[in-house]
Formats: sequence, structure tokens, C-alpha cells
Amino acid sequence: MSSSKRLPGVDGLRAVAALWVVLFHMTAFSHAQFPQIPGLDLFLKSGSTGVSLFLVLSGFCLFLPFAGGRTARFKVGEFFRRRSKRLMPAYYVALLLALALAFVSPAVLGVPQLTLGEAAWQMATHLTLMHTLFPDTFYSLNGAFWSLGLEWQLYLALPLLVWLTSRFGLLSALGLAVAVNMAYRLGLGLAMSSGVLDANGLLAIAVFPNQLPGRWAEFAFGMLAADLYASGRLERWARFVPAMLVAMVALIPTSFLAARFELAHIVYGLLFFTLLCVVIASDNRVARLLAWRPLVALGTMSYSLYLVHQPVIQFLATWLELYRPDLSPTLVFVALVLSFPLILLLAWTLFLTVERRTLGGAGNTLVPRIAFPMFSTGQTAPAIIAPESPRRPATAPRP
Repeated sequence: MSSSKRLPGVDGLRAVAALWVVLFHMTAFSHAQFPQIPGLDLFLKSGSTGVSLFLVLSGFCLFLPFAGGRTARFKVGEFFRRRSKRLMPAYYVALLLALALAFVSPAVLGVPQLTLGEAAWQMATHLTLMHTLFPDTFYSLNGAFWSLGLEWQLYLALPLLVWLTSRFGLLSALGLAVAVNMAYRLGLGLAMSSGVLDANGLLAIAVFPNQLPGRWAEFAFGMLAADLYASGRLERWARFVPAMLVAMVALIPTSFLAARFELAHIVYGLLFFTLLCVVIASDNRVARLLAWRPLVALGTMSYSLYLVHQPVIQFLATWLELYRPDLSPTLVFVALVLSFPLILLLAWTLFLTVERRTLGGAGNTLVPRIAFPMFSTGQTAPAIIAPESPRRPATAPRP
């Protein structure tokens, strides 16, 4: 495979993940239910698992330059410099907008009202990406920001996994991440079942599960996909794509059983790992579908979309509940869906004015240039919550 070959299907997966999260928040804030349509309710309410897909893609994209025995190329300082340049500008702009909204919006519209002291605390934790560590800052300002803190924890742990890979092999390194993840989640489940931790409290529902040891496996599965791809093994497994799709379907009911042990997210990670392998293994129908130009275009701005969507949805849902109490939850959901062009416009604006300027850069050869249908920028494609869009390493060895 040529080193210049693009993986537009990965951009399409980013778009799917972002859209799934957006639909989930529209469903949650509207309180809509669709039991009359088989499977729709489950699909919409499962949208938070779109973050699992983001984490798998993050592991894939970030490890790909060092996969296939190329770990010696990993430079810690350069890695974090590029991550900061890529991630922080758009995030800080979105953060300042969220803080401004908290000061100028009436409390009745669902935006948290902050004193100066509370605002200082929120800013201190969010600027340092430590807001995911505390219940009062986890979902505040912009509920979608929590995953940014988790991403940075995963970034901080990546040098350790790369070093372990160079010393003991990739499977040993990833096995450690999965084992820690399982032990941590099983421990949380035991703490909740024994009453040590309030199972209905925010600490148990959100804060503790969404720290590094609670989500490490999903990132590790993405790293494994990168190694399989860079080494050429996935090309040789292309004929097994139908079996991979069957395996994906079989994993779905397993997630319900795993949920009893707080391990459903690991099953989701395996499911999305399998989907990613299908997309990058060969030129198949799934890969072509996800390479549809509108999806690829949306994938290029998925980070901006992720940053701006929730405050708009929350604001509009609260406004409709207050001023149009006659609307049913279903009609509120429809109204929120109809607001998507506004959300997309705001995301596009953030992308054009801020995020686009952070793409590529000297030495960033793994970020490909694409034509964006909405506007011809010739800029390099951005990442989901920050990894670069992948190309295959030019010198990846084949075993």
C-alpha cells in the first residue's frame, strides 16, 4: 500500500461518532422516547458510547506513526507540543464562550449561574483539564468537555505504553492497560454493590468510571488496530471482513451482560475496534459508505462540532420547555434536530476561525490534505478530540 494512501473511512467514523453523541444529547434534553420504532430508542440512548468510538480512533491515530516496530520515533516533548497546539486553541475559545454564556444568560434557561469565586474555580480546573476530577466541575459549563480531560490523561499515559511496547512488546503493554481497566471497573462495581460508594451519586455514575484506568482499554484497542494496519496483517485478513461484521453483531448482546459488571465499555471498545478493522482492512462496502464525501467533510470538523453542540442543545431545550410547555417531548426532539444546521454553522465558524489554523505544521506529515466540500481550504484534516488523520507509515515493516 502506498504511504500516501488516505483513509477517508476513518474520517467518516469520526463523523458518525460525533453525530451519534449529538443525537444522544438531543434525546436526553428533550426526554423523547420512541418505543413504537424498534431499536430507535436503544440507538439514540446509546449515543454516549460514541465516546468509546472516539477513544478507539484516538488510540489508532496517535499510535499509528509508531506502530509496526517504530517506537524509537516517539519523542515525548514533541508529542505533547503537537497535542497542545492541536487541541487547546479551539477548546479555550469554546471554554471562554461557555463562561460568558454562564454570566449573561438567565438562570431559567438552564445555564449555570456562577459567582466570581465559582467562576474562578471552574476556570482553574477547566484550563488545566482537571475538571473531570471533581463532581462540581465534571459536567459544568459544557458537559461535553469532560472527555477532553480524559483524553489528556490518555495522552499522559501513552509514553508509558510506547516504552513498554519497545521493551516487552505491544501485546504485553496493551494487556496491562486492559487488565488495569478491568480490575478498576470491577473494583468500582464491588464498591457500589457493597454500599461503600453511592451507586446513584455522580462520583459513581460519571467521575470515577471516566478516569484513565476506567477507559484505558478502548484506547489500547485502537493502538492494536494501528499495529495490525501498519504491519500489513489487516490486508491479509481482508477476506474475513464478513466474519468481522458477524462478530460485531454478536458483541452487541454481550454488552448488556457486561454492564452488570461495569465492563460494557470494554465490549463497546471491542465492537468499535472490529468496525475500525473492517474499515481499514480493505476496499469494502462499509469502508466506501464511510468514505462518503459529506461524512468525510463532517469528520474534518468533528472536534469543533463536539465542542459547541451541547450548550446549544441545552439552551434550546430549556427555552422550549419554558416558553412552549404545550410541546411534547417528541416535538421538542424534532425541534432540536431542526436546529442542527445552526449547530453546524457554529461548528464551522469555530473550525474556520480557530481550529483550521492548528492543523498540520512542520513535521506533521501524517495529517493529509483533503478537499472540504463546504469550502475549498486545501487545509489538512483535523482530528477527533485531537489525533491526526492517518496515513500508513512509509517504512512500516511487514512480518
